[in-house]
Amino acid sequence: MSIALKQVFNKDKTFWPKRKFEPGTQRFELHKWAQASLNSGVDLRAGMQLPKAHVNTCYKHFFYFITEMNLIDRKELEPLKEMTTRMCH
Repeated sequence: MSIALKQVFNKDKTFWPKRKFEPGTQRFELHKWAQASLNSGVDLRAGMQLPKAHVNTCYKHFFYFITEMNLIDRKELEPLKEMTTRMCH
């Protein structure tokens, strides 16, 4: 690679320079803690998923909305009757 290209791709001269936090400051400690927590291998998606009880609550609201507005005939909801009675009552 030529010298000109090496100067273009120099990591010290970037458009957004890397943040350098001075050791001993609160900002340095927070940055260190954030890097450790992000690289710890914890699955953040699993931690952010809603609990299963939330699904029951959503179904309750959906069911009450449907019955209140008469959007679906009661005959069509008959197969779900047992599950609905357990969740909504």
